Amino acid sequence: MTDTRLLVVIINYRTADLTLDCLHSLAGEAAALPGLRAVVVDSASADGSAERLSAAIDSYPWATFLPLAENRGFAASNNAAIGPALAAAHPPRYILLLNPDTAVRPGAIRELLRFIEAHPEVGLAGPRLENPDGAPQRSAFRFPSVLGELEDGARLGVLTRLLAGRAVAPPTPGEPCRTDWLSGAGLLVRREVFDAIGLFDEGYFLYFEEVDFCRRAAAAGWPCW
Repeated sequence: MTDTRLLVVIINYRTADLTLDCLHSLAGEAAALPGLRAVVVDSASADGSAERLSAAIDSYPWATFLPLAENRGFAASNNAAIGPALAAAHPPRYILLLNPDTAVRPGAIRELLRFIEAHPEVGLAGPRLENPDGAPQRSAFRFPSVLGELEDGARLGVLTRLLAGRAVAPPTPGEPCRTDWLSGAGLLVRREVFDAIGLFDEGYFLYFEEVDFCRRAAAAGWPCW
C-alpha cells in the first residue's frame, strides 16, 4: 500500500455541483502525486448531495466519501475526516483543507508541498487565492486586535495609513511571507501541528476556526506562511 503523503479534505454542504468541479480539478494533481488522497465529507446536506457524491466518487479512485448524520459545522466536519486519518497505521504527512468552491490550478498543490517541505520550520502554508478573473483574494491575515478593528471600521485616509501595520486583512503579498492566520479555503497543515495542538476546536460551528487553530499553532512554535 502506498503511504498517504497528502490528504485533501473537502466539506460539502448543499454544493454538490461545486464539489464535483473541485474534485475534477484535483485529478491532474492526483495523477502527479501518487500519495495524494481526498475525502469528501457531506455534512447532512439533505438536498440529494450525498447521493450524487456517493455515485460520482467511484470515478476518482484516490477519493473516498464520508456522509455525516447531522450538520456539525466546519470544524467538526473536518475533524471527522482528519481524526481517523491521523489515527491510522500510516497517517498522512500533510493535510490540505480545501473549499468545495475552489478549482485547483495545475501544479498548485505540488508547489505548496515543495514550499513546506523546503521549510521544515513552517507548520501551515496557504496558496494565493484568486477570483475567476485572476484578481487576488485576501487570504492571509493578522490576528484581530483593537487597532486592527479600528482601522477596518474607519477606512479614513490618514488613520488607515497610520494603522496600515495593524490591518487585519493586508494586501495580498507578491511573494512568500509569514502571516498570522490563513483562510481555511486552502490550508495545508503539517501532521506535526496536529500532534502538537490537536484537532480543530468544535466549539466553533462556522468561522474563526482557522483563527483559533493558527493561533494555537503559532503558540506551539508552528508559524503560518
